[in-house]
Formats: sequence, structure tokens, C-alpha cells
Amino acid sequence: MKNALDSLLMKDTYLAQSVVQGDDDVDAMEKEIDHECLRSIAMRQPVREELRFVFAVLKTITDIERIGDEAVNIAEWTIELEKYHRPDMNSVISEMRYIVETMLQDALKAFRTSDAELALDICRRDDHLDRMYADAFDEFIELMASSHSHEAKAAKSTATVRIGAGQMWVTRHLERVGDHITNIAERVYFMATGDTLQK
Repeated sequence: MKNALDSLLMKDTYLAQSVVQGDDDVDAMEKEIDHECLRSIAMRQPVREELRFVFAVLKTITDIERIGDEAVNIAEWTIELEKYHRPDMNSVISEMRYIVETMLQDALKAFRTSDAELALDICRRDDHLDRMYADAFDEFIELMASSHSHEAKAAKSTATVRIGAGQMWVTRHLERVGDHITNIAERVYFMATGDTLQK
């Protein structure tokens, strides 16, 4: 995810391509951990607390793999948008990036330490990310409306809309990453307490 966002903000298509190519490695690791969890259940017959941990791992690796998919989506937008000699990404993306990276670091820390309170805090932060995405979407709609108001600049307007659409999709991918991180936090909370998180 860090590499995908670096590639986008630094307009580095080579780094973006490396993110796309690395997706198979993430998929392979997910399968390896999945098989290890199933072997653990079959061979060790874990007790209740251990079962909570194993099932939390099984579901968490799915969300981590999907975060990898969203990173690939962002990297692909980096490659696509370079066709248009785009300007720098808007400040919303940089701010969302900081929130997402901090949430993900904290979610993995909460998982390692079974920190239920940190998991709860992560879920609350996701609400802010959702609001930022909604605001970015509204900005994109305004951009489309203004770009189509000058028919004489049709070619320029097409590029402007395409760049705006790319930025909007990037914010959408970041918002989805926030959802997956929240899923991880909810599983940490359940793993630590045995209770379903009530947000």
C-alpha cells in the first residue's frame, strides 16, 4: 500500500508496476497462512480462546489480501493517469493516505498485542475517512459539471474529467482500505474479549 501511494504521489510508474507484479506474492502468502490455520485446527484441536485466534487470523488475512488488491488498483491508476501529464494529486488523497497508513499500522499492532481499546479507536477513525471520501466525490461532481460547460475545450475537458475520475477512484480505494482495516479491528476486539464490537 505504501508503494502504491508513493507511486501515485511521485508519478513513479516503475514503482506502480512493481506493486501490480507483487500481487501474486500476497495471494500466495494468504493461501499458505490459510492452510496453516486449517492444519492447526485439524491437528491441535484448539480450545475456545485458541479457536478465536485462529478464526481471527483466517478472516484477517482475507482483508489483508484485499488491501493488497486495492493497492494494485491505485498502482494501475498511477499508470493510467500518466497518459494525461496530470498535475499533483489533490491534498485530500495525501490526508487520506496518512489516516489509512496510521490505521493499518495500529490494526496490526492491536492484533499482535490483542489490544481491544486500540481496535475500538481504529473503528472510530474510519468514520472520518468515510466523510472525506464523500467530500471528494462531491468535488468530482462539481469538476465534471464545470468541465462540460465549455464545449470549445472538449479535448482538455476530457483529460480533466479523466484525471478527476482517477482521483475520485483513488479516494474510493482508500475508503475501501479503511473498511478492511476496520474489519481487522473488529476481529481483534472479538479475539481479545469474545464480544462483538458495538460501534
